[in-house]
Amino acid sequence: MTFKKTEKEIIKAIVKYGDEKNSMAQVINESQLLEKRGIVIAFGAHGTNCSYVFFDKEKYDYEDNKALGYIAEMLSLIRTLIENRLIVLIPVNYRGADVIGRRKYRLARPGWIELEDAMIDVDSNMGNWIDYNNQQAYWPNRYTEQELPVSQYYDCWFTVSQELKELVKQNFKSEEQVRFEKQQRLTWISIAVALCLGLLGFLL
Repeated sequence: MTFKKTEKEIIKAIVKYGDEKNSMAQVINESQLLEKRGIVIAFGAHGTNCSYVFFDKEKYDYEDNKALGYIAEMLSLIRTLIENRLIVLIPVNYRGADVIGRRKYRLARPGWIELEDAMIDVDSNMGNWIDYNNQQAYWPNRYTEQELPVSQYYDCWFTVSQELKELVKQNFKSEEQVRFEKQQRLTWISIAVALCLGLLGFLL
């Protein structure tokens, strides 16, 4: 399997934090993959079957699809890793996080989540982002789980296979590539040794 640069970044985070954190959401928060891109996802109340996605206005225009594209790419990658049994989901009925994209948050009151710099309303139709200076620095969006299966793939527990760990350790090279490079190094060493012996024989 071959992976793009952004996919490799995600996989490295999964492997790095996968043994420490229970859920994919916690891995994403710890690695700050979404936070660096100005993306925050908040889950609606249990039973609402929706999530609220916020995009930083300084990084994205309202019609810009880059942020949503990154989320979709991450979801697709997680599905691919599951299908190839490189990660395995654990059926645990427990929410790992209420917010993805920020490491620090707390449930302020029913329907509201408090961040370091804003309050998020997860009870309204579209969701609402309110900075502490009464500005809205993030574009709000609301998606059902059918439209964007965030809860299914982000808010889940999982284990990382040894194969995926080895893939990252080998810098995403296949076993064939690793064997070829080892063989190539041995060939060059043999040539270098032969040249040195030949040179020594000539000098002596």
